[in-house]
Amino acid sequence: MSNFELQEKAVKAATRFIERKGYELLEAGWTSPEGTRIDLVANDEDTLVFIDVTATEYGEGGFEGGKVKRSDLEIAAASWLAGNSPDGEIQVRFDIIDMLVVSADRALLRHHINAFSCGVE
Repeated sequence: MSNFELQEKAVKAATRFIERKGYELLEAGWTSPEGTRIDLVANDEDTLVFIDVTATEYGEGGFEGGKVKRSDLEIAAASWLAGNSPDGEIQVRFDIIDMLVVSADRALLRHHINAFSCGVE
């Protein structure tokens, strides 16, 4: 499977995962004017969540731990907010959903909630 196909399947699986957890999907596959892709934008109750999704096939390595640098994700999030202006005050969070694909229909999934809360990259 190509990296593009793997990534697209991972984003679809991550979408199902967050929707089962009660998140409301707002957008998938959004790209900022600067060229940074935000895989998923969702509401988690009163928090707007920008989610970076990564996937690796078993045998090619372990979990990737995210593919977008914090600073790039923050700039892209600001660009998204400038064009989508949610009403009222909002909280913003950055998550990473990382998958290790073990077969055609199985993957280990790690959801790092508020992934950039500690330290600076």
